[in-house]
Amino acid sequence: MTDLAIFAFATLLPPAASTSAPVVDFAFWLVMIVCLIAFILVEGALVYFVIRYRRKKQEADRETPYITHSTKLEIIWTVIPTLILFVLFYYGYVAIVELRTAPQNSETIRVVGQKWFWNFYYPYCERDAKTGQEFCVTGNTVNVNPEKGSGKTQEEKQAEQFLFRVPKGRNIAIQIESQDVIHSFYIPAFRVKQDAVPGLRTRLWFQATEVGEFPIYCTEYCGKDHAGMTGKVLVMEPADYEAWKQAELAKLREKLATAGQPKDESKLMEEGKALYTAKGCNACHGIQGNRLVGPPLNGIFGKTEEMQDGSKILVDEGYLKESILKPMAKIVKGYPPAMPPQNVTDDEITALIAYIKSLK
Repeated sequence: MTDLAIFAFATLLPPAASTSAPVVDFAFWLVMIVCLIAFILVEGALVYFVIRYRRKKQEADRETPYITHSTKLEIIWTVIPTLILFVLFYYGYVAIVELRTAPQNSETIRVVGQKWFWNFYYPYCERDAKTGQEFCVTGNTVNVNPEKGSGKTQEEKQAEQFLFRVPKGRNIAIQIESQDVIHSFYIPAFRVKQDAVPGLRTRLWFQATEVGEFPIYCTEYCGKDHAGMTGKVLVMEPADYEAWKQAELAKLREKLATAGQPKDESKLMEEGKALYTAKGCNACHGIQGNRLVGPPLNGIFGKTEEMQDGSKILVDEGYLKESILKPMAKIVKGYPPAMPPQNVTDDEITALIAYIKSLK
């Protein structure tokens, strides 16, 4: 029984893989042990008094002595819990200061929550010599809830998951935002969690100490696909991380070098299909005629749609581009104004439109 109890307590917390974890774990176990001792003392005293001072049959007429108070006991049960609370407050304060104060040399990565996936924006960028526009390394998770008609299981979608890469031993500051509703960014192994609130930038930081993959969760209910809003953080050795970073920058340079060059329709459709998932369009727009948050995309091009104000609009390339960049401009009747503006380039919009046009 003792071994089982030790095992149960040891597995209460996930593996610790950051410098913040020991501080949080100590505060957790301190509160847990204090509460456990208090529970044993209170419940033990309750059981003892029930047994020791129960009324016996032969004492049916015996009255309980009237005791007003005990000054000594009142001082004891006031002072001791107060001191314990001060200790708990101190270690809780130490933990929260540790979690909220990022070191000066931290590298900042922007994380944006959106129904129902996470977007990651790294500070590694290349500038277009022609336009002066800056493009940075980005990535986003995929919602692992199986889509109707996709033919993919949750395990298959999880295998496609984007890995949020960070280097071991480096201070990483996370700037957290939300495009729509309240989400909550949580990495259990790092003991860090912070809400993503629309219109507000929140922060947390960590320094990973173990190489490997660790799960990311959204811990604020944010709609029907909340359970699938997961991800993975991949902690890499610094040299491997630098190699990945340089490879991503090389991809950006290649993309900028070929930007503006004409592409055949089939290649555009393939790029648009990939963007449909990568940008999270699949969370709100079905392609099998299924109604989700927004209208289904199959067969929509060339169709006349009625708007909420009663007007009718032909779904052409101009309308689709406006709906991506300014989704609140025209709302299809029967659907909520729930889509936030999308962070996409002109080339990505062209590819998305080409894909939508191909859906029958």
